[in-house]
Amino acid sequence: MARDRNLDHLTTLLGQCLGRIDERAYQLQQLADDDSDLDPHDVLEGEAATLQELIGGVIENCAPTEHADVARIVTRAISACLQELGTPVVVKQQLAAGLPLVACNPGQLTFAVQRALVIAAGRLEVGGELVVTTRADGESVVLEIESRGGSRDRHLQERAETLCEFVAAFHGNCRVELPESGHVLVAIDLPTASAIDD
Repeated sequence: MARDRNLDHLTTLLGQCLGRIDERAYQLQQLADDDSDLDPHDVLEGEAATLQELIGGVIENCAPTEHADVARIVTRAISACLQELGTPVVVKQQLAAGLPLVACNPGQLTFAVQRALVIAAGRLEVGGELVVTTRADGESVVLEIESRGGSRDRHLQERAETLCEFVAAFHGNCRVELPESGHVLVAIDLPTASAIDD
């Protein structure tokens, strides 16, 4: 149990670190947009992808279990994200009770959820809205993170690519949509443990 707590704490710190790197990358990308001679975008995206792969590898090797509790991990990740965000926003949680375990280790899921929250909520402004929903859907568990009232991020789709690749590595599916300005939807679909074990 102490090992699980230590892994949760380590994963939270790593996720927060990546969030800060992501914010700095966004700021530099904004500078690059204003100065055509400065283009740190490719380098920063490459470094972020490498960091994500390394963290994923550490998490995979450290976590002994292959099943994760979505409700517990999402609740903790939301709390950590709001502390890191430091902006007063409206949070609505619609978390289904009794969800089945999903077929990935807790570290992988924690990291994916934290990254999804950073992508969705990172540009929220004061009074913005964050809606987090979980539900069972056949042999999958679906997590949707939706934000409204954020500033525009021209590079968001590119920043989300590494998350989609990371989730795909443990048999999940991730999509990021930008239905309108200031609106972001991140949806993660994960197979249940029983679906993979059968």
